[in-house]
Amino acid sequence: MTEMLLFTVRGATHRERGADYGRQCRELIHGVLERYIAFFNGGHAAVSWDDAREISKQFLPFLQRYSPELLEELEGIAQGSGASFDDLLTLNSRSETMTLVKRPASDEEELDGCSSVAVLPDAMGDGHTLLAQNWDTYSWQEYGTIILQVLRDDGPDLMLVTEAGQLARYGMNQAGVALGVNSLHKTFNTKVFGIPSVFVRRKFLEQDRYVDAVNKIFGADSMLPMYYAAAYAGGDAMGFEKLARGHLVLYPENGLIAHSNHLKHPKYAYQVDALGGTLYRDRRILRHLTPKVGQITREDVIIAFQDHFGYPFCVCRHGDERKKELDKISTLGCILMDVTDKRMWVCKGTPCCSPFREYAWRRPDKLAQWQDIVLW
Repeated sequence: MTEMLLFTVRGATHRERGADYGRQCRELIHGVLERYIAFFNGGHAAVSWDDAREISKQFLPFLQRYSPELLEELEGIAQGSGASFDDLLTLNSRSETMTLVKRPASDEEELDGCSSVAVLPDAMGDGHTLLAQNWDTYSWQEYGTIILQVLRDDGPDLMLVTEAGQLARYGMNQAGVALGVNSLHKTFNTKVFGIPSVFVRRKFLEQDRYVDAVNKIFGADSMLPMYYAAAYAGGDAMGFEKLARGHLVLYPENGLIAHSNHLKHPKYAYQVDALGGTLYRDRRILRHLTPKVGQITREDVIIAFQDHFGYPFCVCRHGDERKKELDKISTLGCILMDVTDKRMWVCKGTPCCSPFREYAWRRPDKLAQWQDIVLW
């Protein structure tokens, strides 16, 4: 399959939309869970899947306070797919669970992560706001990567890039609010339990106002350090290095914000425990784009995300042939979002050799409903 499958879900409530999602993606969801169970039980995550399920239950009190409606959606997915709620909760908190019990990294191992860039209107040749992301993680996870379009009557429709069974990883909505995310490999600023990032991402993307979306990041009692790249159709972008004990804000420089997987804010920039490619991937993106500021095109951004400096630990990540199959990390896809025009292009696999497809809104007439908010 050369492109990510698109699924469109409907329903009057989160539970109904979850049930529709579960029914349509039943086979994929079970396939994703089978692969995660094999990964955990094969000694790649330091605990068994059953242990991970028990750990995930500790997130429930935090989630019931933060977003009970998303728990209802998970219950709907379980109902529609026939998967257990506990398995789906573990799938949606897999980053947190794996970090709690992750094996210490060796000097030959690089942790998984992603690269992103936000480009402001003054830097783009067409005057638009662009947000782009390479999604880097274990290669076997490519099986369940999908595009999920959520049709809502209680807010803007959503266009999400995610794994089957998960609530969201990246995406945008019809109100012109968009999100990219990079993990932060800094272990000093974690909590034992808190809000898993997948729930923060989905909550952010359900908002019809930029300020409300940003506040969903600040208001989350997060567990893991995480970088959130926020962009808005009104012509703005910011980066948030969200830590368990606070948050740090990054603003565009020369119309650009590039990020990978280490802290960049001056307060913590000298404290680095990440390995390898993250220390140059963000600078490689800037090296491609900075000379073209004011005339940057979508094609220029694609070229930046095809960069192979430091292969295989590069922006366009390729699996390390020295690793066992389940331990290989690669770019599962590249996402480009024209936040101004509310258009999304995605390739499945590495952007150096995979075609991009535009994913269109099923209800484009609804876009006009949010135009006044964008221009306000």
